[in-house]
Amino acid sequence: MAPYSHAQIESIVFDLGGVIVNLDYGLTIQAFSELAGYDVTQQYSQQSQADIFSKFEVGSITPAEFRRSLMQLLQFEADDEAINQAWSALILDFPPKRVELIRQLGQQKRIFLLSNINELHLATSDRKFTEAMGNDIGTLADQFERVYYSHLVGDRKPNTSIFQRVIDENNLDPAKTLFLDDTAHNLVGAQQIGLQTVHITQERPIESLNLLDL
Repeated sequence: MAPYSHAQIESIVFDLGGVIVNLDYGLTIQAFSELAGYDVTQQYSQQSQADIFSKFEVGSITPAEFRRSLMQLLQFEADDEAINQAWSALILDFPPKRVELIRQLGQQKRIFLLSNINELHLATSDRKFTEAMGNDIGTLADQFERVYYSHLVGDRKPNTSIFQRVIDENNLDPAKTLFLDDTAHNLVGAQQIGLQTVHITQERPIESLNLLDL
């Protein structure tokens, strides 16, 4: 039985990392630990990020400012490219079968992308998408009716304001809109304005949800 049941789903809002593209946060922690010469896990974790990470995610600091702040936070020095590579090491791959599922869903439903992301991770994600899928189907953003990236809209999940923005700008019915995210905390804001939600995990990826049968 699906965890959502009481409404006919008309629209689906996808998270990106951990839902569409595979992630491994440990790779970025490992890369920064190597640059810094010590274990940076306490300073950088998925659950409790330093303030500079949040600022970068809503676009309030530039990549250059982020890199400087990161070197100060972790107490190391490196060139821009080394930092960019370490920062984006967590972004793995786009499984083609997952992308194809989204493309099929786009023929049946209104589909959107809502991601807490920053400029550097978006550039890497776009490149990895093209590496996986080629150029014939367009860009990552082309797969959706509309995309919402936190660093471009200046807001982030789980704030109810960003969910309300998606609803209002696209005239969606929250009760008939399904939101999929791999971070349980992000589901709270969506639930507060009435969206249907599903927590995506490695054990329950989107391809296991029978979304085409909604």
